[in-house]
Amino acid sequence: MTDRLTHTNLKSNPNAAYLLMEEGDKKYKGKRLYLIKIREEKDSLLLDSIRRKEYPELKGKEYLVYFRVDKVLPLIGSGVES
Repeated sequence: MTDRLTHTNLKSNPNAAYLLMEEGDKKYKGKRLYLIKIREEKDSLLLDSIRRKEYPELKGKEYLVYFRVDKVLPLIGSGVES
């Protein structure tokens, strides 16, 4: 993650949501992941090893952010069977 708006928002609120779209016959198939930031690393060696390309202009402005999955719901609906 770069030091932009999302990273700034996580400093004041560690909660995040991620929408995961799945391939399939149904148009709206996927999951809603509710996440909580647990820690972050700046300029980590792990970040250097998993990045596909080098971006010298971002050096010192990148973070490896770890989240815990708090809740998983379907993409559409409440997740409660009626």
